[in-house]
Amino acid sequence: MIKAIRWTPELVDKFWSGVAQTRLAELNFSRQNAEHLIELIQSYLKPQGRHLDFGAGGGDLLKALIDKGYATAAYEPVQARVSRFPADITDHPKYLGQVPNGERFDVVLMIEVIEHVLEQNLADVFRQVKSLLTDDGTLIMTTPNAEDLELAAAYCPQCETLFHRWQHLRSFTAESLRALLSQHGFECLSLSETDFSSIRTIVEDLRSLNEEVKAMRWRQERSVWVRVKRLITGKNMAAREHQPRFLQGPCPALLYIGRKVRS
Repeated sequence: MIKAIRWTPELVDKFWSGVAQTRLAELNFSRQNAEHLIELIQSYLKPQGRHLDFGAGGGDLLKALIDKGYATAAYEPVQARVSRFPADITDHPKYLGQVPNGERFDVVLMIEVIEHVLEQNLADVFRQVKSLLTDDGTLIMTTPNAEDLELAAAYCPQCETLFHRWQHLRSFTAESLRALLSQHGFECLSLSETDFSSIRTIVEDLRSLNEEVKAMRWRQERSVWVRVKRLITGKNMAAREHQPRFLQGPCPALLYIGRKVRS
Protein backbone atom coordinates (compact mmCIF):
# COMPACT_ATOMS: atom_id res chain seq x y z
CA MET A 1 0.00 0.00 0.00
CA ILE A 2 1.41 3.40 -1.01
CA LYS A 3 2.17 5.68 1.91
CA ALA A 4 3.50 9.22 2.13
CA ILE A 5 6.89 9.70 3.69
CA ARG A 6 6.92 11.21 7.18
CA TRP A 7 9.81 13.63 7.23
CA THR A 8 11.85 13.80 10.44
CA PRO A 9 14.98 15.86 11.18
CA GLU A 10 17.07 12.73 10.67
CA LEU A 11 15.49 11.93 7.30
CA VAL A 12 15.83 15.52 6.10
CA ASP A 13 19.54 15.50 6.98
CA LYS A 14 20.01 12.12 5.32
CA PHE A 15 18.19 13.23 2.17
CA TRP A 16 20.25 16.39 1.64
CA SER A 17 23.49 14.69 2.63
CA GLY A 18 22.76 12.15 -0.09
CA VAL A 19 21.86 14.78 -2.68
CA ALA A 20 25.17 16.54 -1.97
CA GLN A 21 27.00 13.38 -3.10
CA THR A 22 25.27 13.24 -6.49
CA ARG A 23 24.90 15.34 -9.63
CA LEU A 24 21.44 16.33 -8.40
CA ALA A 25 23.26 19.21 -6.71
CA GLU A 26 23.64 20.71 -10.19
CA LEU A 27 19.88 21.32 -10.19
CA ASN A 28 19.95 23.46 -7.04
CA PHE A 29 17.83 26.58 -7.47
CA SER A 30 20.68 28.96 -6.71
CA ARG A 31 23.07 27.21 -9.07
CA GLN A 32 20.59 27.90 -11.87
CA ASN A 33 19.32 31.32 -10.81
CA ALA A 34 21.75 33.16 -8.50
CA GLU A 35 22.81 35.76 -11.06
CA HIS A 36 19.23 36.56 -12.11
CA LEU A 37 18.09 36.72 -8.49
CA ILE A 38 20.82 39.17 -7.54
CA GLU A 39 19.79 41.41 -10.44
CA LEU A 40 16.21 41.44 -9.10
CA ILE A 41 17.11 42.19 -5.47
CA GLN A 42 20.16 44.39 -5.97
CA SER A 43 18.42 47.51 -4.67
CA TYR A 44 17.81 45.76 -1.33
CA LEU A 45 21.40 44.54 -0.86
CA LYS A 46 23.90 46.60 1.14
CA PRO A 47 27.31 47.08 -0.53
CA GLN A 48 28.82 48.06 2.84
CA GLY A 49 26.55 45.85 4.93
CA ARG A 50 26.41 42.28 6.19
CA HIS A 51 24.36 39.56 4.54
CA LEU A 52 23.33 36.07 5.60
CA ASP A 53 22.42 33.22 3.27
CA PHE A 54 20.03 31.31 5.56
CA GLY A 55 19.80 27.76 4.23
CA ALA A 56 22.86 28.15 2.04
CA GLY A 57 22.68 24.64 0.58
CA GLY A 58 25.68 23.99 -1.62
CA GLY A 59 26.83 27.62 -1.42
CA ASP A 60 25.89 28.70 -4.96
CA LEU A 61 24.14 31.94 -3.98
CA LEU A 62 26.74 32.56 -1.30
CA LYS A 63 29.52 32.39 -3.89
CA ALA A 64 27.68 34.68 -6.30
CA LEU A 65 27.18 37.28 -3.54
CA ILE A 66 30.75 37.32 -2.28
CA ASP A 67 32.10 37.39 -5.83
CA LYS A 68 30.07 40.57 -6.35
CA GLY A 69 31.57 42.14 -3.24
CA TYR A 70 28.77 41.54 -0.71
CA ALA A 71 30.08 40.42 2.68
CA THR A 72 28.03 37.28 3.39
CA ALA A 73 27.82 34.57 6.04
CA ALA A 74 26.22 31.15 5.71
CA TYR A 75 23.76 29.21 7.80
CA GLU A 76 23.30 25.63 6.63
CA PRO A 77 22.14 22.93 9.08
CA VAL A 78 23.22 19.97 6.89
CA GLN A 79 26.92 19.67 7.64
CA ALA A 80 27.54 17.35 4.70
CA ARG A 81 26.72 20.29 2.43
CA VAL A 82 28.82 22.80 4.37
CA SER A 83 31.80 20.45 4.27
CA ARG A 84 31.67 20.59 0.48
CA PHE A 85 32.00 24.36 0.25
CA PRO A 86 34.93 24.89 -2.14
CA ALA A 87 38.03 26.90 -1.26
CA ASP A 88 36.92 29.80 -3.46
CA ILE A 89 34.15 30.31 -0.88
CA THR A 90 35.91 29.51 2.39
CA ASP A 91 39.05 31.48 1.49
CA HIS A 92 37.22 34.47 0.03
CA PRO A 93 37.81 37.75 1.91
CA LYS A 94 34.07 38.59 1.74
CA TYR A 95 33.01 35.27 3.27
CA LEU A 96 31.97 35.88 6.89
CA GLY A 97 31.92 32.19 7.80
CA GLN A 98 29.15 30.18 9.39
CA VAL A 99 26.94 32.41 11.46
CA PRO A 100 27.86 32.37 15.16
CA ASN A 101 25.39 33.12 17.94
CA GLY A 102 24.74 36.78 18.58
CA GLU A 103 25.60 38.00 15.07
CA ARG A 104 23.16 40.31 13.29
CA PHE A 105 22.80 41.12 9.61
CA ASP A 106 21.46 43.88 7.41
CA VAL A 107 19.98 41.37 4.95
CA VAL A 108 18.87 37.78 5.52
CA LEU A 109 18.13 35.72 2.41
CA MET A 110 15.89 32.63 2.62
CA ILE A 111 15.99 31.41 -0.95
CA GLU A 112 13.84 28.30 -1.56
CA VAL A 113 13.97 27.47 2.16
CA ILE A 114 10.57 28.00 3.77
CA GLU A 115 8.93 25.14 1.85
CA HIS A 116 11.41 22.68 3.41
CA VAL A 117 11.05 23.57 7.08
CA LEU A 118 9.42 20.95 9.27
CA GLU A 119 6.14 22.12 10.79
CA GLN A 120 7.38 21.69 14.36
CA ASN A 121 10.38 23.91 13.59
CA LEU A 122 8.58 26.69 11.72
CA ALA A 123 8.02 29.10 14.63
CA ASP A 124 11.58 28.61 15.91
CA VAL A 125 13.01 29.32 12.45
CA PHE A 126 11.15 32.62 12.22
CA ARG A 127 12.26 33.58 15.73
CA GLN A 128 15.83 32.78 14.74
CA VAL A 129 15.60 34.85 11.56
CA LYS A 130 14.19 37.81 13.48
CA SER A 131 17.03 37.60 16.00
CA LEU A 132 19.57 37.57 13.16
CA LEU A 133 18.20 40.72 11.51
CA THR A 134 19.16 44.22 12.55
CA ASP A 135 16.23 46.40 13.61
CA ASP A 136 15.94 47.91 10.13
CA GLY A 137 17.17 44.78 8.33
CA THR A 138 15.58 43.24 5.24
CA LEU A 139 14.29 39.70 4.75
CA ILE A 140 14.40 38.40 1.17
CA MET A 141 12.61 35.14 0.47
CA THR A 142 11.64 33.03 -2.55
CA THR A 143 9.42 29.97 -2.70
CA PRO A 144 7.55 28.12 -5.47
CA ASN A 145 4.27 29.75 -6.45
CA ALA A 146 1.15 27.58 -5.99
CA GLU A 147 3.13 24.37 -6.45
CA ASP A 148 1.14 21.13 -6.85
CA LEU A 149 3.04 19.05 -4.32
CA GLU A 150 1.59 15.71 -5.41
CA LEU A 151 2.45 16.20 -9.07
CA ALA A 152 5.99 17.12 -8.03
CA ALA A 153 6.33 13.90 -6.04
CA ALA A 154 8.34 10.76 -6.73
CA TYR A 155 7.41 7.17 -5.93
CA CYS A 156 9.82 4.56 -4.56
CA PRO A 157 8.68 1.08 -5.72
CA GLN A 158 11.01 -0.64 -3.28
CA CYS A 159 9.50 0.85 -0.12
CA GLU A 160 6.19 1.93 -1.72
CA THR A 161 6.64 5.48 -0.47
CA LEU A 162 5.53 8.73 -2.07
CA PHE A 163 7.65 11.80 -1.40
CA HIS A 164 8.32 15.21 -2.89
CA ARG A 165 11.42 14.91 -5.03
CA TRP A 166 12.93 18.03 -3.42
CA GLN A 167 11.54 17.51 0.09
CA HIS A 168 8.96 20.29 -0.15
CA LEU A 169 6.41 20.21 2.66
CA ARG A 170 4.08 23.11 1.84
CA SER A 171 2.87 25.20 -1.06
CA PHE A 172 2.19 28.95 -1.06
CA THR A 173 0.17 31.51 -2.92
CA ALA A 174 1.04 35.19 -2.62
CA GLU A 175 -1.80 35.61 -0.12
CA SER A 176 -0.83 32.66 2.10
CA LEU A 177 2.86 33.63 2.10
CA ARG A 178 2.05 37.20 3.09
CA ALA A 179 -0.26 35.93 5.84
CA LEU A 180 2.33 33.49 7.24
CA LEU A 181 5.05 36.14 7.40
CA SER A 182 2.64 38.60 9.02
CA GLN A 183 1.68 35.98 11.59
CA HIS A 184 5.34 35.63 12.54
CA GLY A 185 6.03 39.34 12.85
CA PHE A 186 7.14 40.50 9.39
CA GLU A 187 5.85 43.41 7.34
CA CYS A 188 5.69 42.95 3.56
CA LEU A 189 7.45 45.60 1.48
CA SER A 190 7.10 43.85 -1.87
CA LEU A 191 5.65 40.57 -3.10
CA SER A 192 5.79 39.57 -6.74
CA GLU A 193 5.52 36.58 -9.04
CA THR A 194 8.85 36.03 -10.73
CA ASP A 195 9.85 33.85 -13.65
CA PHE A 196 12.98 31.86 -12.87
CA SER A 197 12.25 29.24 -15.50
CA SER A 198 14.78 28.19 -18.12
CA ILE A 199 12.59 29.64 -20.90
CA ARG A 200 12.30 33.13 -19.44
CA THR A 201 14.77 34.65 -21.93
CA ILE A 202 12.82 33.14 -24.84
CA VAL A 203 9.58 34.55 -23.45
CA GLU A 204 11.22 37.97 -22.99
CA ASP A 205 12.43 37.90 -26.61
CA LEU A 206 8.97 36.91 -27.86
CA ARG A 207 7.34 39.62 -25.79
CA SER A 208 9.72 42.18 -27.29
CA LEU A 209 8.94 40.89 -30.78
CA ASN A 210 5.24 41.11 -30.05
CA GLU A 211 5.66 44.77 -29.06
CA GLU A 212 7.50 45.45 -32.31
CA VAL A 213 4.68 43.84 -34.32
CA LYS A 214 2.11 45.94 -32.47
CA ALA A 215 4.13 49.10 -33.24
CA MET A 216 4.32 48.16 -36.94
CA ARG A 217 0.55 47.68 -37.06
CA TRP A 218 0.02 51.00 -35.30
CA ARG A 219 2.11 52.74 -37.97
CA GLN A 220 0.28 50.85 -40.74
CA GLU A 221 -3.07 51.84 -39.26
CA ARG A 222 -2.10 55.49 -39.65
CA SER A 223 -0.61 55.31 -43.12
CA VAL A 224 -2.16 57.45 -45.90
CA TRP A 225 -2.99 54.36 -48.01
CA VAL A 226 -4.90 52.68 -45.19
CA ARG A 227 -6.83 55.84 -44.41
CA VAL A 228 -7.81 56.22 -48.09
CA LYS A 229 -8.94 52.57 -48.23
CA ARG A 230 -10.92 53.04 -45.05
CA LEU A 231 -12.68 56.10 -46.49
CA ILE A 232 -13.58 54.23 -49.68
CA THR A 233 -14.55 50.84 -48.24
CA GLY A 234 -15.38 51.65 -44.63
CA LYS A 235 -13.15 48.73 -43.64
CA ASN A 236 -10.15 48.86 -41.35
CA MET A 237 -7.46 47.37 -43.59
CA ALA A 238 -5.00 46.94 -40.73
CA ALA A 239 -7.35 44.72 -38.75
CA ARG A 240 -6.40 41.05 -38.46
CA GLU A 241 -8.65 38.17 -37.66
CA HIS A 242 -6.00 36.70 -35.30
CA GLN A 243 -4.24 39.30 -33.23
CA PRO A 244 -0.95 38.24 -31.61
CA ARG A 245 -1.51 36.61 -28.26
CA PHE A 246 -0.28 38.24 -25.10
CA LEU A 247 2.92 36.43 -24.29
CA GLN A 248 3.31 35.64 -20.62
CA GLY A 249 5.94 33.31 -19.27
CA PRO A 250 5.30 31.02 -16.33
CA CYS A 251 5.59 32.57 -12.87
CA PRO A 252 6.89 29.63 -10.85
CA ALA A 253 8.27 31.59 -7.88
CA LEU A 254 7.20 34.18 -5.35
CA LEU A 255 9.71 36.86 -4.38
CA TYR A 256 9.00 38.36 -0.96
CA ILE A 257 10.76 41.39 0.53
CA GLY A 258 9.97 42.28 4.12
CA ARG A 259 11.20 43.55 7.46
CA LYS A 260 10.50 42.96 11.12
CA VAL A 261 7.41 44.66 12.52
CA ARG A 262 8.67 47.35 14.86
CA SER A 263 7.22 47.07 18.33
